[in-house]
Amino acid sequence: MMWMAVSLGRIDVTSAILWLLAWFVTIGLHEGGHAWVAWWLGDDTAYLLGKRSLNPVRHIDFKDNRSLIATVVIPVITVFVIGWPLGIASVPVNPSKFHHPSRDMALTSIAGPGGNLIGAILGALLLAVAVFLAVQTNASLQLHPFEFVRGSSAALDLLSHFALRMLILNVILGAINLVPIPGVDGGEVMYHFLNPRGRHIFNQLRPYGILIFVLIVWYALQKPINALFMFAAVDVPGWIFSLFRG
Repeated sequence: MMWMAVSLGRIDVTSAILWLLAWFVTIGLHEGGHAWVAWWLGDDTAYLLGKRSLNPVRHIDFKDNRSLIATVVIPVITVFVIGWPLGIASVPVNPSKFHHPSRDMALTSIAGPGGNLIGAILGALLLAVAVFLAVQTNASLQLHPFEFVRGSSAALDLLSHFALRMLILNVILGAINLVPIPGVDGGEVMYHFLNPRGRHIFNQLRPYGILIFVLIVWYALQKPINALFMFAAVDVPGWIFSLFRG
């Protein structure tokens, strides 16, 4: 099965493909969570556009170059540059359709990280299944977040490496989406609890939200993100291995 780990220089193509597969599953969970909760609370904007779905394809606007770049091109580039994918996806929300606009917008916003929580649990469960099957069949299994390490079972290798990437990606994206700044889910949640003056300041910062977010993540959150990455990539798999291997 040598084709499963073909490399371009130092890039493991199989690892990159598994990361991208995890990315698209993740945006389906995250954006689908937003759309489902918005519809449940009275806003049918995303529903009418066919986005009340866990299907990631529904959350890519193929007629909008910006959507294609943010949701497809940037994740492909980043997975080959830094080893794992980063990008942006979104669903339209119309707060005026909510019965309680501020509260319902907060609930709709928190549904995205809620989808990431489901994704992280799904990744951990799939990894546990792979480890359990490996133990039962005496198959060798080695995990690496940036390389596809072949063991004695191709199926278990693919399942475990995909599960690891699902776990890592959803832990990281779920956490950074909770940062309480404009343009991020955590900001909309915080907005609900602000007083009128706080909301006024928040609204003034909205046009610069993404820039503020990038600067904060780049300069202030590198160590916490690295710690979360190691937690999901090393600590959780280690606990799962110890659970089934005694």
